[in-house]
Amino acid sequence: IRRQLRLGEDSQWEFKQIEFRGDTPTSPRREDLADELGALAYADGGIILCGVADDGAIQGMSRKQMAALDHLLVEVSTDALEPPLRVNVHHRELDGRAFVLVVVPRGEALHERNGQAFIRVGATKRRLRRDESVRLAQNRAQTRYLWFDEQIVPGTGFETLDERLWEPLLSVSGAADPRRGLSNLRLLARDEADVDRATVAGILLCAASPQDWLPQATVSATHYRGRDRSSGQLDAQEIAGPLSAQIAEAIQFVVRNMRVSARKTPERENVSQYSKAAVFEAMVNAVAHRDYSMSSRRIRLSMFKDRLEVDSPGQLPNGMTIEGMEASQATRNEVIASVFGRIPVANVAGSGDRRYLMERRGDGVSIIRSKTQEATGVLPEYEVIDESSLVIRIPAAKLGLVRADATVTVHSRGEPLAGIEVLALFPNKTWVRATTDEAGDAALDLYTAHLPMTIYAAGSGYAAGLERAWTPSRGGLLLELEPLESGGAAIFAQSTGQLPGLRGRLNPIRDTTDRTYLYADNIAIDEGRQQPVPFRPGKPIRLTDAHGAELAVTIVDIIGRSSLIEYRPFEP
Repeated sequence: IRRQLRLGEDSQWEFKQIEFRGDTPTSPRREDLADELGALAYADGGIILCGVADDGAIQGMSRKQMAALDHLLVEVSTDALEPPLRVNVHHRELDGRAFVLVVVPRGEALHERNGQAFIRVGATKRRLRRDESVRLAQNRAQTRYLWFDEQIVPGTGFETLDERLWEPLLSVSGAADPRRGLSNLRLLARDEADVDRATVAGILLCAASPQDWLPQATVSATHYRGRDRSSGQLDAQEIAGPLSAQIAEAIQFVVRNMRVSARKTPERENVSQYSKAAVFEAMVNAVAHRDYSMSSRRIRLSMFKDRLEVDSPGQLPNGMTIEGMEASQATRNEVIASVFGRIPVANVAGSGDRRYLMERRGDGVSIIRSKTQEATGVLPEYEVIDESSLVIRIPAAKLGLVRADATVTVHSRGEPLAGIEVLALFPNKTWVRATTDEAGDAALDLYTAHLPMTIYAAGSGYAAGLERAWTPSRGGLLLELEPLESGGAAIFAQSTGQLPGLRGRLNPIRDTTDRTYLYADNIAIDEGRQQPVPFRPGKPIRLTDAHGAELAVTIVDIIGRSSLIEYRPFEP
């Protein structure tokens, strides 16, 4: 305490001189004390030294004065603040002078006095604007507050909302009474005068021009010539309108400005600079989860020569971390996210076969990561900037690349193996194949040598060969296969295939939910289990054909429709 008295006030220590009339404290006023307590509570807590001047001098007080001050502090913290704040009050003495030390805990709620809230900034406090109060309360997961998108917008009403936008959202019963249906969706709400008002979500989703009420609710899209903002602009657009239209126009901006090249694999295939599916998910997430209470910020969509960036206002909601984004979900705008599950997606590029803008919450990050890696070989990056915005960076695919020759060499115990089948899988699950020559070399004709590839190698008499994340531009690959007496390995490049010694076809599957299971034609799986039979890569299964031939089969790996399979005689 003595050291802090020398150093003075800071963001966690407040000195408060107390004036008395007799034994009764008269200054500071109850309101000022309440504001100091609330400000410290919301700034992670702190300590107030009552009876200490700004210069650190202890004024001293009697036991009766301290008791009266105790009573005042408890009364202020419980009666003047909503919700009440529990403080700890201690009597202390230093150099023969008594004072009161008040420990203010970190508040888990926003403690207001008559609807006003303060926050500690350095050695002073400042009043919070209403939009800041809502945002800070949400970050503390304070459920007694309405989320910002549930708040009513003054001066609006049922007529503010465009029937063409809200009609597709309502069920048959909701359409029979639109006001009630929209209220159930929290797009309308009653104000204190019992008048229907549009909520923030209602304006953003169902008003023809939401920017008349929320001018910051737009997307600023820019295409730059080079790798930074100083390189000059090639295209720019301020995208407004209801949120569904903003998403569609933003994606169209990207499609219009991104480069596309063609390659033959072996047929002609168009290759885009960015995965449309990844861009779709990035824009849906940005528009659904941005902080609309930040009155001076809009979403920034920036296209550079080597990347695409989406800068969304607001930090991650409810304690979520970048590391946990793929495994968990949280939303800042519960109403918007919910209604996105009702808005038809139409023909927006990158939406795939989905019917609505947001069908399964929490899938967006996984889709962005997987589709970006398929297109570019690397993962997108997320970054929180100044605790006020979340930026995703999607790398651009390298287009117009010169075709490359890459060699995979296959040996066993140091000797080259001829006739071994080699399959090279790109991140997007397309593939090329080759067979090793007398020197054990398989020459792969690739359209690029810069993407990480998965390599399968298989042949009779040898165990399966598997290599992940091989980038040909960094050099050739040598695979060593172990001999496998009376067995071998096989590659099914396109879903189905046959194994030596078994009469029938196998069809291993890895579905979109990452489940793996096996169908077999005229072959019993594990003594006749009901098909399809789930399997775990790397775990043997027993196969028996109609002639009694049996094999112990291990599906070593499966990517897309391609699989690597190892087999040997079944031993009971």
